[in-house]
Amino acid sequence: MKFKLFAIGACAMALAACDMNTQNPDMLKGKHFVANQPGATIVLSFAPDEMRVNGKVVNLYNGAYTADGDNIKFDGFASTMMMGEPGAMQTETEYFQFMPTVTTYELRDGTLVLTSDNGTEIVFTMVESDPLAANAAPAE
Repeated sequence: MKFKLFAIGACAMALAACDMNTQNPDMLKGKHFVANQPGATIVLSFAPDEMRVNGKVVNLYNGAYTADGDNIKFDGFASTMMMGEPGAMQTETEYFQFMPTVTTYELRDGTLVLTSDNGTEIVFTMVESDPLAANAAPAE
């Protein structure tokens, strides 16, 4: 009888441990991330109260996303249309092509990994404050 109780307890603990790996989309809200890529730093910020993102590569961008568990989908982005250094522009083009293909994410220990449907990843590091807020013009 004691063995059965131990086995049941062990199974329950194993199932609970599996559940701990499930991502919680609410943990993205209000968070800011950066990824250093060739020629540019990518900024990705999640709005605190709605399913929207914004950021910057060369140009400022924003868009919507949906998330459920570890699945995530980014809808089309709107962006400004400024020119930059060729390497930065190439990074931005690749990023804007990558984001609609993202299917999963993992947020763990201050790192956000976005993975596309073909296995390509971009790894972001969480930062405390919005990197774009320092560049914002003061209110008049």
